[in-house]
Amino acid sequence: MGAWLRQRLLRFRRELVVVAYAVRHPETPLHLKAAGMLFILYLLSPVDLIPVTVPILGVMDDLILVPWGLSQVVGRLPDAPRADAEERARRFISRYLKRPLLFLAILVGALLIVWAILLWLLFRIL
Repeated sequence: MGAWLRQRLLRFRRELVVVAYAVRHPETPLHLKAAGMLFILYLLSPVDLIPVTVPILGVMDDLILVPWGLSQVVGRLPDAPRADAEERARRFISRYLKRPLLFLAILVGALLIVWAILLWLLFRIL
């Protein structure tokens, strides 16, 4: 189970970076750019389809929907944007994200920073 989880985390990390590069590629179709951006924004958003307060289901949407959606976007990319995005993702990962736990820590830290900024803006407006 531990090896499978590690492999899935590595795959998720690669697909997340591939989608981030693919949405900026000029040959990526508009519907895939929109879907990729929606999944990335949903991952960063503090708002969930199923709130975290619902036992088990609240966490499952983040653990299942986002990785599945990113896999679907990557699988549907045309050859040229996919090859370019995968090469750029490989270079980025080998340079900056060598360790999966470091990636997870950076991701959680980025999420907390985004949520803190959003909450600060929300309270400042109200």
